[in-house]
Amino acid sequence: MDQVLSRRAMLAAAGTSGVAALAGCSGGGGGGDGATNGTNGTSGETSDSNTPSSDGDSQVYDASLVNAYNGNPVDLHFNAYASQNYSWPAGRAVFAPLLKYSFNEDEFLYGALENLEIADQEVTMTFRDDITWSDGDEWTTEDFDVQLQLLEKTGNTLFGYVDDYEIVDDRTVRLALSGPTNPRIIRFELTNFFLNTKAETHEEWLDRETAELLQWAWEDPVATGMFSLASKDRQAFEFERNPQFYKSDNVNFQTQLIENTGGGSAQHQALISGTEVDAATSAFTPPEIADRFPDHVVEVNIPAKWGYGIVFNHDDPDFGNRNVRQAVAHVINRQSIVDNAGPQTKFTAPVPCGIAPEDQEYWLGDWMDDFETYGPESSNTDRAAELLQEAGYSRQNGTWSKEGRTLGGTYYSPAGWSDWTTMTQTVTSQLNDFGFDFSISTLPTNEWFTRYSESNFKMGSFYWLPGGSRSAFPYFPLYYQMYATDIGGGHNYRSIAQESQTVPGRDGGELTLDTPLSTAEQIARQSGDEEARPYVQQSAWYNHVDLPFLGLVSKYEQSWVTNDEWTEAPTDSPNRNVKWPQFWWVHEGDLQYDPQ
Repeated sequence: MDQVLSRRAMLAAAGTSGVAALAGCSGGGGGGDGATNGTNGTSGETSDSNTPSSDGDSQVYDASLVNAYNGNPVDLHFNAYASQNYSWPAGRAVFAPLLKYSFNEDEFLYGALENLEIADQEVTMTFRDDITWSDGDEWTTEDFDVQLQLLEKTGNTLFGYVDDYEIVDDRTVRLALSGPTNPRIIRFELTNFFLNTKAETHEEWLDRETAELLQWAWEDPVATGMFSLASKDRQAFEFERNPQFYKSDNVNFQTQLIENTGGGSAQHQALISGTEVDAATSAFTPPEIADRFPDHVVEVNIPAKWGYGIVFNHDDPDFGNRNVRQAVAHVINRQSIVDNAGPQTKFTAPVPCGIAPEDQEYWLGDWMDDFETYGPESSNTDRAAELLQEAGYSRQNGTWSKEGRTLGGTYYSPAGWSDWTTMTQTVTSQLNDFGFDFSISTLPTNEWFTRYSESNFKMGSFYWLPGGSRSAFPYFPLYYQMYATDIGGGHNYRSIAQESQTVPGRDGGELTLDTPLSTAEQIARQSGDEEARPYVQQSAWYNHVDLPFLGLVSKYEQSWVTNDEWTEAPTDSPNRNVKWPQFWWVHEGDLQYDPQ
């Protein structure tokens, strides 16, 4: 090649069919991954255009951090209220977080918040005084007012225990809690908040139907975070450094690409090359593949509080039947799923009960031995057969059916998620061997979400924990399994959760809940763990009997960075195990371009 071209520019010119060829066609020293008219953080190549520019007291290099991603940016947007096609990695690039949680230090870290006070039934949030939108407008609590109204409109979990709020001044908001509330739940809740709502662009949705908001694709976001959107196409989101960001001195490189490399093996090959990408936010990688990565590719393991499970359509005549759901749980050997998909990073849920596996023993206490485990390391087909027969099903020619309906259907799984593909194959194989009749349909992620949000399914794979630090507090996963906000309640459990329900109890009697939803909400309203525990136990007991979801597996996240031309957070830093390194480390100045 006669001149150095960015890999980004070449991909745009070549189109999808040119990706493989271009991977080996890089100017100069053999990387060419994403700099504009110059080098990037991958290639190590130098040119006159890579001389750092001055931005105040900081030096900014014409370098590009290339972050591997599985998804077509053209299909994705920045409207966080419409989670179905919202690109969460892209959102983390452009929107400032309020608060983050360090898993290694059990510590909450401030982002856009300057101070957070929780006393009695009141929360006072004080924001930094230097938050500015990328278009130059000052961010104020007028923007946050609109954000809170839209969060309430879309059923955000915050309003399970917040009765009202007050805009005190341009930088202060006061939340009025509905009763005594564990302070940690407030902090965990706020770790999921970003400054992603601009009054000027979002207030029109306050008076429109919620469904319209959930269908709105925000294509041209105004940023509060490290980067602004420069462009997007099938190949990548391209972001440029946002000089209005309140910690812009921490960002010493010009561009970040979230590149559509594909999933699984494609990301592995990019990391094996050592030059094609600089990071991968979340990429499950078996040990035999990780051993092939160059030494400068660094693994960061973070508790996921997330994992593979099954979502049921509770309006379906078969899978809306509790006996059928319990039969599914008895047939599946959860340990075999882990063994097939990666025991180094995955582990079973001891009891499917809506609580993250690592937290079950603490919260369930002396109730735990009474829970039905559904055999984490076995397949109890005899009990499964009894349950189906009790519900009027019979097995003929090896297949279960009722009233002419074969028990099975299409089982959906996301394309490009290689470990999920393996787990789906394991699950459906076990079920079909028992007498279900499932076929697998692997869909692009946005279509996978659409199937569930439109209730166009019987049962299929889906994550059974909402993920992140908040999943460590049982209110969030228990509420999530009933409300399923990520698919708009498409599993049709919300109406069930809002009515009185009775299930078999621990002692052979019955457990009656005023409503399952109100019982879960009581968890959030207690001032401490001991006060919350009875509600956790009741809610978890109900969950493990009725199975709104079926929790199967949880895991540690495998996140990847490179340190040949990029710095990394020290291993003993509170920032080390924060979701996600590719964004929070940039926010804190731990991930910078290092020309060496």
